Amino acid sequence: MPSTTVGYEKIRNWALQFEKDQNGFVKFLLEDQPEPPKYFAMMKKLNKVERPLLTEVPQPKQLTQKEFQAAMAKGIKVIDTRQKQDFAAGYIPGTLNIQNNNAFPTWMGWFVSYDEPFILIAPEEEMETLTRMLMRIGLDNIYGYVPDVSVWKELGHELDTEEIISLSELKSLLEKGDTQVVDLRGAAEYKSGHLEGAGNVFVGTLEANLDKVNKDRAVVVHCKTGDRSAIGYSILARHGFRNVKNYLNGFEEWVGNGNPIVKAEEEEPAEVN
Repeated sequence: MPSTTVGYEKIRNWALQFEKDQNGFVKFLLEDQPEPPKYFAMMKKLNKVERPLLTEVPQPKQLTQKEFQAAMAKGIKVIDTRQKQDFAAGYIPGTLNIQNNNAFPTWMGWFVSYDEPFILIAPEEEMETLTRMLMRIGLDNIYGYVPDVSVWKELGHELDTEEIISLSELKSLLEKGDTQVVDLRGAAEYKSGHLEGAGNVFVGTLEANLDKVNKDRAVVVHCKTGDRSAIGYSILARHGFRNVKNYLNGFEEWVGNGNPIVKAEEEEPAEVN
């Protein structure tokens, strides 16, 4: 509606039907809301304090091989911004895959602290765009960047590869019954429909809930279309999980092919491990 009135809203607005029920009003507004990005709290703070005026986009330093290797040895977090299929084909061990797309700053805000330096893997021509997106949420502690993963191979190291599984391979694993499935979507998405027996850990909170994933069992991660499962896979690999598979086409393909799902009210939430 282009315009409304208080009187109309009092009659028609569902939320305003809780005129004398504050708890009901709050529950209605908050129920099934998506998880708020972790960086929101910091944004509130930064918006209230004086910040330096930036008249141009800073140019992060391109690291030499030695500088990159030294930074990795210090434990500085490295974010690989390549697309998920490219990351899966060969990635530097310990790096996180947060793709260069519209959701890049949101996920960076989930997984990178404001007080820690970080390195980006991205071609030089994409650095201005990436830096600009990060500046908008105040996340500008870029230690430097390297243009691609070849720097790792040139240092004499091997790349790791990600195991991507198809729909038929997932079904085969489910039939055997010895694999834990971790649904990385949000709680509301999981509640509305999920694979039977799948546990739910929202990808944004995965690092804080690694104890819910059993390292001693085979693990399959998935989300809706693969972007979040790419992040989740890289998080688990970074923390030493070795028997992880990624159902990259995700829940959308599962449902699109007519496979069964269950809803939260139809079963008790499954234990992830």
